Amino acid sequence: MTKYLIVDAHKSKVLGVTVFRGYAKLSDLASISKPDIFDAKHNPTGTQRDLNSKHAKEAYEYVKNRELAFWPEVFLCVRDKKVFDFKRDKKDSEFGQLRINISIAKRKKTISISRVDGNHRLHYADGTENGFEPINKMVSFCLATELTLEQEITLFRDINNNQRRMNTSHLDNIEVRLSHDDKLKIEKTDLYIAQKLGEDNNSPFYGMVYPGGKKSTGFTIPLRSLKTGINYLLSQTKRLKKLKDGEAQYRVVKNYFSALRKWIPEAWAKPKEYLLLRGAGLWASCFIGAEVIEICLNEGKFNVDDMLKLLKSGKDWDWSNKGKFKGYSGRGGATEISNVVSSEFQKPGIISDKELFKKIMGD
Repeated sequence: MTKYLIVDAHKSKVLGVTVFRGYAKLSDLASISKPDIFDAKHNPTGTQRDLNSKHAKEAYEYVKNRELAFWPEVFLCVRDKKVFDFKRDKKDSEFGQLRINISIAKRKKTISISRVDGNHRLHYADGTENGFEPINKMVSFCLATELTLEQEITLFRDINNNQRRMNTSHLDNIEVRLSHDDKLKIEKTDLYIAQKLGEDNNSPFYGMVYPGGKKSTGFTIPLRSLKTGINYLLSQTKRLKKLKDGEAQYRVVKNYFSALRKWIPEAWAKPKEYLLLRGAGLWASCFIGAEVIEICLNEGKFNVDDMLKLLKSGKDWDWSNKGKFKGYSGRGGATEISNVVSSEFQKPGIISDKELFKKIMGD
């Protein structure tokens, strides 16, 4: 006996595309649909990008573990019309029951219903992968029924390329607003430090960190870029991580950047003419900060003057747009700059973690 997935649905048109819209369990939508992954050699007509398993797992955990959650509708496309039929409630009604033939939908060698948008959300939801239970929560879906393969590919492109992407700094700012400071300090220390550097009126970055939304005038550093740099810094400093206190870590990082401003004040006076606070230069300053902080903390030192002294113990560098580091980009370029600058520092002795923490917190 043929098995069907039966759901209430509404037939309509969205900007010229005939669709059925309704609600179904995420596991059912995952079970009846398949991605058509593009492969230049083995599947040159495929529509989908390759799966990012990390992204798919994050999507799975999000919907599995959250009581209050939301996703835009999953967008599917019928390729084999034998896979579905629609029974209207009334003769002239666009409401009715959509029936999906499960046997046809699950055929191994063909794709009867493809995933135009939502592959990462659906990938683990059917529970067929080890360690992933089926997700039986209800979500909305949109099922197109009269598209050619070329039209399907066109819509996939439009959805993924022509929409304006959310500003990542804005997303980080939302994360800050949704999190209590104490939680943020522990779980997302890099974001806590980055946002506080922009809000603390004693910080060298006060008023300079752009949190997304409407842009202010003047030079700004995107919150996401600074957060990424702080993450690099924290990942490279063993002594700083051992403090395990977001406020103590913030004080040390703020002191480092204050020392950096004293070392290269022109980068703050004319930031657009210098590389230090932009792109690879900003990230390089964070990698350099990891080295400076590690050396100073090992001596039990963490004040601005201590760090400035170490910065000045090396060579003087031209950080202008036309200087030594012109053309460096990305994390790789930042690492190269850091290695060159840090190799010139003078490095002395080591203090215990307990004494170090007492000094920083003023106990």
